Amino acid sequence: MKKIVLIDMDGVLVQLGDGPFSENKNKEGFFLNNKPLEGAVNAFKALSAKYECYIVSTPVWSNPHCWMEKRLWVEKHLGLEANKRLILTHNKNLVKGDFIIDDTKNYGVDKFEGKHIHFGTDAFLKWNNVLDFLLD
Repeated sequence: MKKIVLIDMDGVLVQLGDGPFSENKNKEGFFLNNKPLEGAVNAFKALSAKYECYIVSTPVWSNPHCWMEKRLWVEKHLGLEANKRLILTHNKNLVKGDFIIDDTKNYGVDKFEGKHIHFGTDAFLKWNNVLDFLLD
């Protein structure tokens, strides 16, 4: 049985675009039109070969377009490997997994039962650091 890896979207798979997030988060099209973070798409594919991978993201409650745009972004950039692998929640600790790759400790990440790979920190600054850890 493959281990489960949960991967955050904003700031981990997806670049957050130009300008302050607080000003952009309610704009229609913001979540759909952001680009993948460097190395993110290839990392998702590489991890999917060894692990059961799911995307776990917290949608912006005040932007109803965000929910749909996140799903469309996954389809556009990750394709069939991510088909039906998106979980939207404000309580990430309720999702079971062995690892969570997230750039914050918010939304239940601090209570997650598995190992938190804190993306963007010194140990896991870029996707190549995460792959070195999980694929070795």
